[in-house]
Amino acid sequence: MATTTTNFTFNLPAVGGDDDSWGTLLNSNWTSLDSILNADGASINIDGITADGMTLTGVVSLGVAGQITETVYTLSTSGTINIDPANGTVQTIAMSGNVTFTESLANGEFVTLQITSVGADTVTWPSMKWMFGSAPTLNATNANWVQLWQVAGQLYGSYLGYTS
Repeated sequence: MATTTTNFTFNLPAVGGDDDSWGTLLNSNWTSLDSILNADGASINIDGITADGMTLTGVVSLGVAGQITETVYTLSTSGTINIDPANGTVQTIAMSGNVTFTESLANGEFVTLQITSVGADTVTWPSMKWMFGSAPTLNATNANWVQLWQVAGQLYGSYLGYTS
């Protein structure tokens, strides 16, 4: 006699008692799992689920009740520095020398940069299109905020300004 799992009612065969039913129970479990992962074309409730590296493909909309916490990543301080959203969607740099940024953004990805301690150092940006037509002049002493995103293979940037 099979019992079931608590959350998804998967069939658990009785040890030594479901020898002839094992294939039927497995088929039932896989069919149930297929429906859950497909969400029968409806919403998937992922409330309370923690999963590193989870990817939702083909999701039309995602409603979030509560907070979203973004990963904040500290970049190196000088030299050639790659902006990779896999490290975090908020990235900080306290410059200690000239910086040449490269990027690994894919279509639809977005990163916010906080750039401090610019002083007399320079920033070289990757090939990109800037809002209002040109790369910003960064404030030498305050925290500068820049947003980068990619659409259709084109990198875009917007200088938000600085905070003191």
